[in-house]
Amino acid sequence: MTPSTDPGWAPVRAVTHHLLAQGDGLADELLQQQYMQVPGLDNALTPGVAHAHARWLTGTFLRDLAARRPPAETHVVRCQEFGALRARQGVEASAVVQGHHLAHREMWQRMTERLVDDPTVTPALLAASFTHGLQWLHTLVGAVNRGYFEQDAADRNARERALDQFLTLLETSQATGDPVRSLAISLGFDPDGTFCAVHGLRAGTAPDDGSAPVLPETRLLQTEQLADVLGPPSAGERWGIGAVRSGLAGACRSIVDAKLAYAASGAHGGRLEFAQAWWRCPPQAQREAVDPLLDEARQVAQARPYLLEAVVAFAETGFSVSQAARKLLVHPNTLSYRLGQWRHLTSLDPRTVSGLAQTLYLAS
Repeated sequence: MTPSTDPGWAPVRAVTHHLLAQGDGLADELLQQQYMQVPGLDNALTPGVAHAHARWLTGTFLRDLAARRPPAETHVVRCQEFGALRARQGVEASAVVQGHHLAHREMWQRMTERLVDDPTVTPALLAASFTHGLQWLHTLVGAVNRGYFEQDAADRNARERALDQFLTLLETSQATGDPVRSLAISLGFDPDGTFCAVHGLRAGTAPDDGSAPVLPETRLLQTEQLADVLGPPSAGERWGIGAVRSGLAGACRSIVDAKLAYAASGAHGGRLEFAQAWWRCPPQAQREAVDPLLDEARQVAQARPYLLEAVVAFAETGFSVSQAARKLLVHPNTLSYRLGQWRHLTSLDPRTVSGLAQTLYLAS
């Protein structure tokens, strides 16, 4: 006697046949409940594909439970393919798994309601049917998971290769033309947007046992992604952060910025922004990279040259307000006022190393 013809299993077969008789309506109802209770599950799949999978899975489960048999290998393969499809569509793995478990729970609740009304159904039969259904579910959800994560890993590898190619094109000054623009769009970048590159090491990646050093990584981000990618500052990290620049040509320049800032950050690590500390970077930081960062201060200097003259005189007289005032033939209070106005209008404080260095660069 096979499991499917065991007379003790007859009540289970009767319930599954009753549910199968409801046709596609049962599967469609279960799918709608998943959409209502699992955020993000209805993303990407067309209604036809989603309903076809739900109907197939519901019918397969009920027929296998009636026959008291495990999933066929072809069913396992089909679920792996479905998991891979969901990964390609960007649906969260947790949502995919939760959706399958929710459908099983709703199905089992409907079966239980009918089984408990049958006086011939024993607790042992309830337990056996539940165990079989749960094992069936675990087998196919496991297949969905495998398919999902195998596809996700493949997609990540493909994306990493595409990103490497994109960065190589930018770093070899091939920031124009349709190929690099198309590649940028395929990677999710807005080629006309603003970019910020980072170059460095995350906390905990530098070896402390004398082994081969870990090479720093270069990441190109749209400006709004920077905080999410780097996260809060942490001890042991070392990042050079490029200036925010527009377009693919700006992206290329920001990569150079980030590498210069990383080199200037030194062994003490931390985060060094090129836009704020370009003067500490090696001589490779050409004027074409630096000048746009000081456009606002340059406009103030052009409109009010006496403010820039005050800062230069202040530096040339050993940072003495009285001597700088004497050199410019103004009252010391006037000189102090001009220094304050320069700081207020340009955010460059001439009494700090950074502010003074950037101001003197303008005057050079």
